[in-house]
Amino acid sequence: MTRFVIQLASTTHAAREARAQIRKRLAELIPASTLWDLMTVVTELVTNAVRHGYGGTVRIKLLVAASGKVSGEVENDGYGRVEPRPMHPTSSGGLGLHIVGSIVDRWGAFSGSSTRVRFELSPP
Repeated sequence: MTRFVIQLASTTHAAREARAQIRKRLAELIPASTLWDLMTVVTELVTNAVRHGYGGTVRIKLLVAASGKVSGEVENDGYGRVEPRPMHPTSSGGLGLHIVGSIVDRWGAFSGSSTRVRFELSPP
């Protein structure tokens, strides 16, 4: 098992930095399709953390099993409900959690003194 944590400042560059670090650390450990799915999921969750959190830090925790299954968590310093918005053809946003839900095996959000979104992603 491979475990690592990425800690980033909650800025507009956080999602790009998260993708770069994930690519660097996991490119040799998981199939390319799983890597792309993981980077998409993390991009959406980090973008939401930056947009809806209260600044500070975004933390990404990843655990990669020998089978290639990835368990992850994205946490920010905000608090509140995390749920997909109803989709509407004229809306200009709100698709991120729908995208996450279509890629991962399962996900859930937890709120308290911070907001955490956990997910599991299996290789094809």
